[in-house]
Amino acid sequence: MSDAPQKKLGYGAEYSLADLRGFLEKYFEVIDGFLDLSGIPTFTINPEPIKNKFKSLTVQFNSIGLLPIMRKNESTYVVKIFNKPPQKAGRKGLGLILFVATMATIYLAGYVLWTENPLWSEILMPKANPFLQAAIYAVCLAGIIGIHELGHKIACNRHGLMASKPYFIPGFPPFGTFGALISLKDPPTNKDELFDIGVSGPIAGFSITILVTLISVALGVVIPDEKAQILQEQNLIGTLVWPNSPYLFEILSGLVEALNLIVIPQGSTLVLANILFAAWVGCLITFLNLLPIWQLDGGHISRAVLGLKGHRYATIVGLGILIISGYWFFALLLVFLMTASRRMPEAGEPLENISQLSKYRKAFYLVILLILILCFVTPPS
Repeated sequence: MSDAPQKKLGYGAEYSLADLRGFLEKYFEVIDGFLDLSGIPTFTINPEPIKNKFKSLTVQFNSIGLLPIMRKNESTYVVKIFNKPPQKAGRKGLGLILFVATMATIYLAGYVLWTENPLWSEILMPKANPFLQAAIYAVCLAGIIGIHELGHKIACNRHGLMASKPYFIPGFPPFGTFGALISLKDPPTNKDELFDIGVSGPIAGFSITILVTLISVALGVVIPDEKAQILQEQNLIGTLVWPNSPYLFEILSGLVEALNLIVIPQGSTLVLANILFAAWVGCLITFLNLLPIWQLDGGHISRAVLGLKGHRYATIVGLGILIISGYWFFALLLVFLMTASRRMPEAGEPLENISQLSKYRKAFYLVILLILILCFVTPPS
């Protein structure tokens, strides 16, 4: 190890290269240590299985305000140690204010959807309370979005990573919201953590979308086929046909009928409840988030599964899918954000990208692709 004066690191503490080397040698065989041209403490270590050891090192360094990053360099591994950026304190009460505002806008959207839809407000359920129907819609849609973000939060907590509380975003009818987000304050340590964080939200939201779809079946109204034919000719109802509706709807509806969970008399048709639109929005959110693009959830997943080069190609494919399926505006927005970030390939990179993704996570990626297909839906016409 080369001699060097002490380098101030962290916040309120000083560590020399010898100190830092001592930390590293608890976990790895250190070959050399030095300050690079930018004055960053840099160490080379012998290649070995590192996933669990590096996680332990990261936890220790986090406690003293330091952030290690490991990369492969020819025949050795290189560790650089940075100051951990100070955490910005969240604005107290902002999350609650946004949540209340979003619930209000979703409720308003639900009220508009009910009252301006003569199928339900005048024909099928004219005596129904529109305020109650709006509340049911708001709970279903907010549940899908909120559980999605809660899934991310749980994954972060499981891996010891700090994340903000969910921030809901108010919107306008017919959706009533632009979704929600959480801010990850600690970078993922390895590909396993990156994968888990990306997967957890869509899986959680997808499960609630299934539940809302089944509720819409349970709350549906059975009408005679003759009446259904008239309503269809008036464009007030339509069949569940992919890709205007997600294939998930057809599967769940068929499953309910096959298991006789709901009885539809012969010569009758089941009209699914109005909250099916909330499930439709849930499928749209899941589909868009699982596309393997940049910093979307699917982008984090593809970065963990396919690596940096594969992630670049996957991003191009994902943008192509958006454009072909009609979501060209969202594609343009993502291209703008990627260009503005100036760090397109590095999005979602873990602290160490050397260890491999676990085998069962690679296998689970097939499930993610299946969910992506089940939730695919074209924009409303």
